Amino acid sequence: MTRLLLEPIKMKRLLFGYWLLVPCLYVVYLFTLAAVQQTTVSIIFATIPSLTLTTIIVLLLFFQLFALYKLIDSSDYRASLLGNFLKFSMIQQLCSLNIIGIILCILVYRSLLPTKDELILPKSEQWIVYGVMTFVGCVTVIVLLIRISL
Repeated sequence: MTRLLLEPIKMKRLLFGYWLLVPCLYVVYLFTLAAVQQTTVSIIFATIPSLTLTTIIVLLLFFQLFALYKLIDSSDYRASLLGNFLKFSMIQQLCSLNIIGIILCILVYRSLLPTKDELILPKSEQWIVYGVMTFVGCVTVIVLLIRISL
């Protein structure tokens, strides 16, 4: 088990798999809930507003998954864009109360090498990742404000 925690590429793949699996299982849950209640998913969203907000947060994982995909082979250093993205993801996962996501982000960050980054990503890749981080952060804040007002 400790060997798994020491290899950054395996930890990144584990986080990637988790961020892919959660939205897929959530969609299965929504369709199962609709089938049990013998209604449509759109009616469920209309009747349960907190479920709609949770769906938005879960679907944000696809955006984070895309950013991780862009960064997965970029660097294995904490002082890289990947390290900054993981710090951001830790905060976002905390705000969305995704405890397993927080733990996985921490484990991936801890598996990264503590030395300085020497590999530089192209500017276009950096802008994509920063854009995703901005979008996910803004939507998370909006959803949190709505959730607080409910």
